[in-house]
Amino acid sequence: MVREEVAVFAYLDPEWRLLGMRHVASGLADAVTIPLRDVIADALAFDCSAVAMAHNHPSGDPTPSESDYAFTRRLAYALDLIGVRLFDHLVLARDGCESFRRRGLL
Repeated sequence: MVREEVAVFAYLDPEWRLLGMRHVASGLADAVTIPLRDVIADALAFDCSAVAMAHNHPSGDPTPSESDYAFTRRLAYALDLIGVRLFDHLVLARDGCESFRRRGLL
């Protein structure tokens, strides 16, 4: 069982093929620090068309937190400025998985 929040970013081409990934771990049980600047820099470096993000909730509850919503809004806005789409943000946990896209938030 993972005891800290971990985030993974997948950078995709126009046909949704994987161009590269980045793994970010915080060491905290209830938060992960994700430098937005690094995600944008990677998107530009991979010359991607879309980004998919996933992170876990060690608590076991996949319900997105307010900080998850806030970060997703900031990330989608920043990616849009450089012509990249935020394809999805998944929250993974012992009790299931939540998709921001499936919830109609992207």
